[in-house]
Amino acid sequence: MPIEPPRGTNDHGPDAMARRRAVEGILRETAQRFGFREIGTPTLESLELFTAKSGPGIVKELYAFKDKGGRDVALRPEFTASIVRFYLSELRNLPKPIKVYSVGNVFRYEEPQKGRYREFTQFNAEIIGAPALPGDAEVIALALECLRAVGIKEVQVRIGHIGLLRSYLRLAPEDQGKVLHWLDKRNFTALREELRRLELQDLEDPLRRFVELKGGVEIFTKAAEALPGVRPQGFEYLRSLAARLRDYGVENVTFDLGVVRGLDYYTGMVFEVDSPNLGAEKQVMGGGAYNLAETLGGDPVPQTGFAFGLDRILMAADAEGVKLPTSRLDCFVIPIGEPAQSRGIEVLRDLRRAGVSADIDLAARGPSKNLDYANALRARYAVLIGEAELNKRLVSVKDLDSGKQEEIPLEALIERARGQRPRA
Repeated sequence: MPIEPPRGTNDHGPDAMARRRAVEGILRETAQRFGFREIGTPTLESLELFTAKSGPGIVKELYAFKDKGGRDVALRPEFTASIVRFYLSELRNLPKPIKVYSVGNVFRYEEPQKGRYREFTQFNAEIIGAPALPGDAEVIALALECLRAVGIKEVQVRIGHIGLLRSYLRLAPEDQGKVLHWLDKRNFTALREELRRLELQDLEDPLRRFVELKGGVEIFTKAAEALPGVRPQGFEYLRSLAARLRDYGVENVTFDLGVVRGLDYYTGMVFEVDSPNLGAEKQVMGGGAYNLAETLGGDPVPQTGFAFGLDRILMAADAEGVKLPTSRLDCFVIPIGEPAQSRGIEVLRDLRRAGVSADIDLAARGPSKNLDYANALRARYAVLIGEAELNKRLVSVKDLDSGKQEEIPLEALIERARGQRPRA
């Protein structure tokens, strides 16, 4: 019986990896256009890093264990905590704002479902040290531009403000966190039990009405009526944020007071982006403003960012029929007969040294089967070298897309292959 990969993990074949690398490349280029710089953090972190921000209950959602030295460690479940740790230890003296991004695998011990796995690739972007309004607008603009650059057009951005609820729910941090968690999960049965425990049963209906509000600025009046005493500054901030986003060309903003983002460190603006074509599991990314540096023992500093899983972006791209720009093998060299073998390797060497991707027959197949193999690899050109080509010091080049074949010098093939390469 073959050994299967662990539950919630995946193998990715050559075609799948080509698509994934294409998207990763687009995301990196987009972030760099926005002035973000890439950083890397360890896959393995101290368990304390995650329990400090989320409490000991988070352990059941992590791949946490003791290493051989008896230290409590965990595979990172996301990047934000690691980036803030890195900031506090080494990056805090860099000129601010600090704009960074990361791409890599993260791990969560949760129930796998479509597009959500126990090991997955995450793209993360953070701004540390920018004033709230310009920083929040910049990360939302980057998030939407990432999707646009991939080719995903049908998206909806929903923006809320968790600070409104935090200022209203004057509870101990642990109790407030539980209430916000159940609101985030829309588990109103658990919310009712939690409010009963806190002897705040009267808040259930107002809180439910509040988080169900979605639309334009008109919902702010209804929100104030649902929860009298909510500080109006949050509503004014959202108005200002929408105006700033319009300067970025982001017009279709929906205010959604149900965007709660149940993580403890979110403090202000929060947002989520949906791909409606994905149905019930339509959310593809989310983020917001947070204060994790203080939680980890640092000085107060504005922080905002977002993250999304690569699988969700690929699913959204598939749902819209996006054709991703994946690379192809340029040339497949086919020596015909024993005398051509040495020349075939020389041609292969020169192609590769000129920056042209090239492969060669390693199985001593005949020309017909080699052409089949080259087509299966989706090579652009088959390069045939037989007795006639040896005598003329030329190569026969067959365009595997058009079927056209001609004899040309190797230098001409290199120039052609290095030219504008068509997208897959």
